[in-house]
Amino acid sequence: MLRSVFNFIRFFSLLFLFTSLLIISCKSDDSEDNPIVMLDSDGDGILDEQEVTNGTNKNNACDPQQNSGYTGFDSTSSVWLASDCDQDGITNEDELSASTDPYVDQIIDSDGDGIINIDEIKAGTDINDPCDPKQDAGYIGYNTSSSLWSNADCDLDGITNGDELSASTDPYVDQITDTDGDGIVNIDEITAGTDINDPCDPKQDAGYIGYNTSSSLWSNADCDLDGIFNGDEIGNSTDPYVDDTVYPIAEFLPKLSDLNLFKGEVADLNFNSTVHEYNLATPLYTDYSYKLRSVSLPKDAKMTYNGEGLLDFPDNTIITKTFYYLNDERDPSAGRKRIETRLLIKKSGVWQLGNYLWNTEQDDAFLSLDGPTVVVNWIDTTGANRSVNYQVPIMQNCIQCHDNNGVINPIGPKARNLNFVQNGFNSLQRFIDNGLLEGAPSISEIEKLPVWSDLSFSLTERARAYMDVNCAHCHQPGGLHDANIGSRPDFRYETSFADSNIDPFKIDIRNRVNTSPAFGPSMPLVGVTILHTEGVQLIQDYIDSL
Repeated sequence: MLRSVFNFIRFFSLLFLFTSLLIISCKSDDSEDNPIVMLDSDGDGILDEQEVTNGTNKNNACDPQQNSGYTGFDSTSSVWLASDCDQDGITNEDELSASTDPYVDQIIDSDGDGIINIDEIKAGTDINDPCDPKQDAGYIGYNTSSSLWSNADCDLDGITNGDELSASTDPYVDQITDTDGDGIVNIDEITAGTDINDPCDPKQDAGYIGYNTSSSLWSNADCDLDGIFNGDEIGNSTDPYVDDTVYPIAEFLPKLSDLNLFKGEVADLNFNSTVHEYNLATPLYTDYSYKLRSVSLPKDAKMTYNGEGLLDFPDNTIITKTFYYLNDERDPSAGRKRIETRLLIKKSGVWQLGNYLWNTEQDDAFLSLDGPTVVVNWIDTTGANRSVNYQVPIMQNCIQCHDNNGVINPIGPKARNLNFVQNGFNSLQRFIDNGLLEGAPSISEIEKLPVWSDLSFSLTERARAYMDVNCAHCHQPGGLHDANIGSRPDFRYETSFADSNIDPFKIDIRNRVNTSPAFGPSMPLVGVTILHTEGVQLIQDYIDSL
């Protein structure tokens, strides 16, 4: 009995020991400390047990093969660091040091664009896009054996790069479009050897109309080299392939329209391309009339800067000034009344004077020595009805103003009076930009005559500028009222106040500017039948301030 009990106890003891060992063994298998389960022998970021399960090599850091951008590797693993997973001859460790992708072959050119992967990665371009980066026309660094490159269309013209090579065209130039707007598609220009970016190559004959007017490249070119853009020629109804430059005739012909100063109808007062409008900072007052001024030079001639005073003009220069009134100053489209167009023409160093009077039909002006009175009615900016008996000066009046010591000269186009912005341009700068004026410094270095109505200038500056333009042509040395004689006033802007003799004559000046021409001598003597209210007030305010 005792023996049976002993055997029973022995059996259960052995069973307990076996069970305990089995439990310990199972618990050990589930433990995080199990060195077999947690081991990543090759450092590829996949545990050995998983690699065994997956059928990949737990000792090969590059098995399984990973895509570009994979970062699950163990950068501390010597096995992984010593491997070369993209087989580009650069170890994974060196790729990390160079900040390149250890799973992308840096040496090869994946997309065939002629740039190895490592350089594309550094530049931030796509290693799988044969058209990134974009290349210029004429680039030949591509790999013609690359199917990826050959099947791409880098110029987006619908023709693959490979087909472009077969056709001997440039895979980086759109063959179908017309880049320069000359009406010839790129592929035809390339075949002919002309420039796809030059709208004037090939040169076309007169009458050619195959161009594309919507092309800014073509419109901004000048295919006939006449100084007029192609687009402007179309607007002018002239041929962009024919040099049809018209230069005014420097002669006093019977009609204003004979002089080629204007394009189209002369009454429209649209200057042709060789006639250049200019504006003055402070203009001459003439009974509230408007004035359109221009200068035209002979071909290839230039004006010369001659200090801040009058520009130096070449022979055959024509200076014009057209006097007119707007029918309704509130609405310029209501038309205008043209009165006269005065001309100065320089011949053999001498300025000649002439005047053209506009006819009743207002369609042309005719050379005349007459000085008629023209009744003008208009509506001013306030809506008030205005009227003036405009007095056209006779030739002697013109000579009185323009003569200095027996020499006729222009009065208005002085550098300082041209140096300001009106209607969106600076007249002096425009002359320089158009190659019409030489010898001038930067306009920032040239004095500006104050605008008499601009209150940003002082009262003295505005009054002296007004007197310079309206009075100084007579009141200066050599003028009609020669300032060299006795102690007469000199109203030139550049004359100092002490030398101007304004102070001794201030009472007379104040009275003269406020005297109506109908009641005695007034200032100025010519071109005034009604007082310039604003100008009178300016001069009187200035005199009162002295």
